[in-house]
Amino acid sequence: MRTWPLALLLAACTACGVGPTGVVGAGEPARGFTQGTRLYFVQDDRLVSVGRPEGPLDAAETVELLAGGPTSKERERSLDTRLPKNIAVRVNDDGFTLEKGAPMLVGGRWLPPVPRLSRMATGQLVCTIAAATAAKRGVDVDDVRVTVPAEGQARCADFT
Repeated sequence: MRTWPLALLLAACTACGVGPTGVVGAGEPARGFTQGTRLYFVQDDRLVSVGRPEGPLDAAETVELLAGGPTSKERERSLDTRLPKNIAVRVNDDGFTLEKGAPMLVGGRWLPPVPRLSRMATGQLVCTIAAATAAKRGVDVDDVRVTVPAEGQARCADFT
């Protein structure tokens, strides 16, 4: 008596009526997030990609958003930035340079120009610029190389 439920289950599984098929083409593989803008912030000493609805924006506009820091909701998720508040950056699709400017008044204090960035801050810029450039070109983020001052070219994967 106990074998009939197993027999019924086997019959149901083998009699579903779906025959084998060959490989079915479905077009290009998914390229990931294409709407809006990707910024890279820091969480637990690692870079984290965050989507923003603005955009798509060019690399310079995206870095302006990044320099504004995380939103209050992003800060609630423990996202932070390692970019100095007094950073002055010139951005293009191929990379960035640090501007040699005058000291800046930030929060009531005069801060000298930033001569060099930490590795994490550099990664934030490289990944954010690479994401904006990749979206513009329709390629993967890790296919984009970004020129880093005094270091040469880097990919986002070098920082993640």
